Amino acid sequence: MAAVAEVVLEVVPQPPPPPREPAAALRDLAVRKLIPYLCIACTWVGCASVAASTVARRASGEEDSPLAYAFIKVSIGALIFLVMILLVATVWLLRVMCAAGFGSSLRSSATEIQIQSRKVSRQGNAAPPSYMEKSQRGRIGYALFDVGVLGAMAMFCFVIIPSGVLKLWRSK
Repeated sequence: MAAVAEVVLEVVPQPPPPPREPAAALRDLAVRKLIPYLCIACTWVGCASVAASTVARRASGEEDSPLAYAFIKVSIGALIFLVMILLVATVWLLRVMCAAGFGSSLRSSATEIQIQSRKVSRQGNAAPPSYMEKSQRGRIGYALFDVGVLGAMAMFCFVIIPSGVLKLWRSK
């Protein structure tokens, strides 16, 4: 009799492919979640320092108060930081869009933006009106202007920005 050899094949399922760099994915996710909150924080600091500058200038009675100047510098710094965050986010978004195949439409949009910005820059800047007059009418107008600035900054700091943060927080 002939011997029959038994062959047993064992099929082992393949393991799933390894995840793509989980640390980098988590880092990208954290950065994407952090950018809106950084923008909101910069906006809040800018608005609060403008309001504090207005109060400091009014309290000192001088137009060139050193404390008001310091608050204005903080406001400008916060807004510059905000612009830098937005530029980095825009460059990141453009890189993603170019990788997805939107390169040609982005080039045409960029040339249109350059044309429009050249038109705006040719118009020039007008000198801002001087609110600090020595007459009583000028002082009253300047006080009303300061009240408007304080009201607008208070609305931004205590109503608009916190409600935006809550909406952003709930949406995720």
